[in-house]
Formats: sequence, structure tokens, C-alpha cells
Amino acid sequence: MDKGEIDLLVEQIRNIILNKPVSESLKSESEELADLQEAVSYLSNCLSESNEFLKHLRMGELDVTPPSRHNFLAGNLKELHSTLRHLTWQANQVANGDYSQRVQFLGDFSTSFNQMIHQLAEREAQLKLQSTLLSETVEMMKSVMDGLKDWIVVTSKETGELIYANEAAKQSFRSTETTAECCPGHQRLLRYIQQHREENSETRTFEYQCNVRKRIFRIRSYTVQWSGKLAYAHFISDVTSEREYRDQIEEMAYVDALTGLHNRRYCLEQLEKWMKEGAEFTFCMIDLDGLKYANDNFGHGAGDRYLKTVAEEMRQVVRSTDLVCRIGGDEFAALFPNCQAQAILDKMEHLDTALSQSSEEFPMSFSYGVVYVGAGSALSPKAVMEQADEKMYLLKNFKKAAKNQQGGIFMAFT
Repeated sequence: MDKGEIDLLVEQIRNIILNKPVSESLKSESEELADLQEAVSYLSNCLSESNEFLKHLRMGELDVTPPSRHNFLAGNLKELHSTLRHLTWQANQVANGDYSQRVQFLGDFSTSFNQMIHQLAEREAQLKLQSTLLSETVEMMKSVMDGLKDWIVVTSKETGELIYANEAAKQSFRSTETTAECCPGHQRLLRYIQQHREENSETRTFEYQCNVRKRIFRIRSYTVQWSGKLAYAHFISDVTSEREYRDQIEEMAYVDALTGLHNRRYCLEQLEKWMKEGAEFTFCMIDLDGLKYANDNFGHGAGDRYLKTVAEEMRQVVRSTDLVCRIGGDEFAALFPNCQAQAILDKMEHLDTALSQSSEEFPMSFSYGVVYVGAGSALSPKAVMEQADEKMYLLKNFKKAAKNQQGGIFMAFT
């Protein structure tokens, strides 16, 4: 064996130690050197194969084919490979809900891994319990909601899709016929509710009226979480009776109880409204003649009959667009839209004459003052009433004088 062959062999061993490939084969006539060279090549192949396998393991590529059984250096790596594959399978089992997995062969890692599985098992048990309780609560709430007369509807905030409806709502929305309990507008109401997602507000209250059945519904909408998604919960109440009651209360506030006519408050509000809008109308102030005489001599029942008679006579001669009010004890007022003063003077004179002629128990008549208000008039409501009142008293005084002197020749002052 010469020195060059020894140096080459030493170089190959160095490359093996440094994990470098052995690139040259040593050709020697020495049998001992040839055997050594073969051992070096085998060692180099085993080490190279083991390093490549280790590289795949380090990168988590567990499906790689392990070194052959002839590689005496890869035994421990194969065991590690097998352990990692089994640990991966256990982790997948845990991910699928199998918390019976345990690791016993990885020291501190085993302790941490097993503790983590125990905690996951406890947490899942708690979540299942909470889910069960929540489901039971939801079912209980649905049962309660199904027993309510009010409608409850839940729609998707994103799409408007109907998610839930209690039994009262289902029966109304399913029906396509007009019945005592169903309005054909309910489907339109449902579509209107489903469009609520276009609103920016988190809560909203609005009303819907079915013109067929004259029913009024109040809808209160709230943003809620429903099955993990944003939704709107709509609470729908039939407020028809409530509205009718409110209207009755309002009507009582504007109606004179004795005559059924509108009262002073309503008259003043309408007078102010008409003038603010620049409407054209004629205003008439009316005062009964001799109401005190009827009360004092025939009793207050007679006075009430006097007032009711005048009110009824007024109703008979006015149009549906006219407004007649009792504004005081013996005072009435009337507003006649789009009507000239002379027409009202003629009407009042005719009515006064007819009333006088129909008197039986006691004399009945009235005095009146008429003011025409042109469109866009600059007069104030107070000025209109004062002018009408002044003209009314002129006529009343004239009638008194005429009665004393001539026995009932009356004129209407404008």
C-alpha cells in the first residue's frame, strides 16, 4: 500500500465525518485496503441515507419511506419515525373527540399531552352540558312564544329570510284567504318585515294597517343573535283596540258631550290651521236667544233640549266638509270652506226662521255674525272671532230692539 492510497482513504473517511459524499473509489491491489474501502463506502451510504431520512422527519414528512433494514445506523430513526406516526394518529383521534388517548413513552411531553387531553375532555363535557341547557332553554322559549297571541317573527339580517315564526304568526302568514282572523295584507306585512334589514338602526318600531279588516299592528324589531348568526326579532302586536280606545279618548277631548258637536278646543285648532294654510272660508258665530229664559222658566232639561235642537238643525243644513262646534254655554261656531259670506247669511236666516216657527214649549231663535276669510288672509284667528262676535251682537241687539218695537222683524248684519 503506497502513501497516495492511504491519503485518499483518509480523505474519504474525513468526508464521511463531515457528511460529504465519497466521490472516488480506491483501486488497490492490496486485499486489506480493498476491504477497508468497501467498508468505508457502506458506511458512507448508510450515513447518507440516514441523514436524508432525518431531513424528512425534521420537516414533518412522516409518509417518507424509511431506510432499508440493512442500514445499521437508522434503527433509532425508524423507532422515532414510528413513534411520531403513532403520536400523529393519536392527535387525530383526539381532534375527532376520542379523549381516551394517552402517551406513556415521551417523558415530560407525555405528561403535558395527557393533561391537555384531560382538560379538553372536561371542556367538551361542559360545552355539551351548556349546549343541552341552551337547547332546552330555546325549546322552552319557543313553547312559550308559541302560546302567545302576539306574533313573533325572526328574519336573517343578511338575507331577510324567515328563520322562525311562532304559531300565531304561522297561521296568519300561511292563510291566503280573508277571514275574521286573517288580513290578506299579512303577506305584504311579512315582505315589509323582511326588508327591515335595509334599515341602519339596531332597533325600530313602526305600524302597519290592514285596510281590509281595519286592523292595526305595531312591530318592534331588535337585532339579536339567533343560532350563532345576526338576525332581527320582530314582535308584532294587534293594537287595533288600543288605537280605537285612544281615538275615543281624543274624540272625547274634542266633542261636546251634550250636543255631539265638536267643542271649543277643536274649533280654535281648526280655525288656526285653516288660516295658517291660507284657506278660503266663511266663519259664523252663533248665540242662542233666550236660553237663560228657557232654563229659568222651564228647567235645565228644557235648556238642554234647546241646545240639542239647534245642533240637530245645524247638522241638517251643513255640508260634510263644513264644521259646526259648540264653543260655550249658548254659543256655536261654524266654518264653511270655499263659501261666500252671503250664502251663509241666507242659510242662517232661513235656519233661524225655521227654528222660530217650530217653537212650541218656549221661544227659540239665534243671532249670528258672519266673516268671510279670503285665501291667504292676513287676519288672525282672534281677529276673525272678534269680528264675527261683534256682528253677532249687533244683530242680537237689533233683534231685541225690533222685538220691543215691531214684534220680530229681524235683519242680518254683515
